[in-house]
Amino acid sequence: MSQRSMFVHISKDSPLNLLHPLPKLALILTINTVALIIEAPIPFLMLIILVVFTFRIAKVPIIRIWRLIAALIIVSQAVIISYVFTSRIPGKIIYEFPWGTYVSDMTLLFSLSMIMRYSTMLLGSTLILCTTSDRDITYGIFSLKLPYSLAFIFTLAFRSTSIFIDDFAKVRDAMILRGTNFYKGSIVSRARSYARLLIPLIFIALRRVVEYTYAVEAKGFTVTGKRTYLHRYDVKPRDIVISILLASSVFLTFILKYWLGILSFPGWPLNMFLGR
Repeated sequence: MSQRSMFVHISKDSPLNLLHPLPKLALILTINTVALIIEAPIPFLMLIILVVFTFRIAKVPIIRIWRLIAALIIVSQAVIISYVFTSRIPGKIIYEFPWGTYVSDMTLLFSLSMIMRYSTMLLGSTLILCTTSDRDITYGIFSLKLPYSLAFIFTLAFRSTSIFIDDFAKVRDAMILRGTNFYKGSIVSRARSYARLLIPLIFIALRRVVEYTYAVEAKGFTVTGKRTYLHRYDVKPRDIVISILLASSVFLTFILKYWLGILSFPGWPLNMFLGR
């Protein structure tokens, strides 16, 4: 038996699905924070492998990863272009441009690290959102003793994202049935085809804002006052231990980088081979 998460339908017996929302929020914060601290490519590679392996443990359909490839390719191209044409990272110079910038072996290695950073953050965020419902986000934030209105705003934002993705797929499929081809032609023609999606998506989004407003008013939502809850989320010792371990991993990553230098660019063992 499955239930709807932010992005997909996932089995109810998924290990991540059985956790309290609090460690889920701690997990997504940990992945993104650790990715911001790390600079070395090999630890990034190990972290990406760990996240992908967690996809399998959590019983998330692997097809969700393959749909991210296009976004990762676009981000990778932008990162490589920006570092190749604008950076001057010391190293063995491979090519020097007339305006003074140059490409070195460290330029390519550092751009690879940046690509792996974005990949880690994207995969980690997708993993959590594939195993979390909008209700989980509300209760997860509320369990941190934050105002319910703030939890509701975050939930509405995440929920709107998943609905926007569904609307995008529906409008795109409707345009394909009417003869629009998004996969053939030059980059400019394909960009124009995708640009035509904006107008219907904008009107759909505006219509949903009005619908959300009516729904909130009809249910008598107020930002103050005592509330009743249909679902009960109990924090178990397991959830507390997992949250503490995740917070400790951020602290450990900070120590490994700034005190021991292991996770600093280019990182061990590459600094031994590259003479740094």
